[in-house]
Amino acid sequence: MPIRPMPYTLECSKCRWRKTVAPVSDELEPGEWYSCCPRCNGQVRKKILSGPIQRISRSVVGVGVAR
Repeated sequence: MPIRPMPYTLECSKCRWRKTVAPVSDELEPGEWYSCCPRCNGQVRKKILSGPIQRISRSVVGVGVAR
């Protein structure tokens, strides 16, 4: 059974181009992944977005919270 992945943001380390992706299935569609920036051809990094549940659980446990 396919598991829907968490939304994530792709960000260029050079020009700060960004694209947030919320895949509907575990199979990536065209436009859901970039290995290089479409604007400047720079390196693209993947950032996992944390939803409200993840933020609340981290604040309760105290993991990854800047104080």
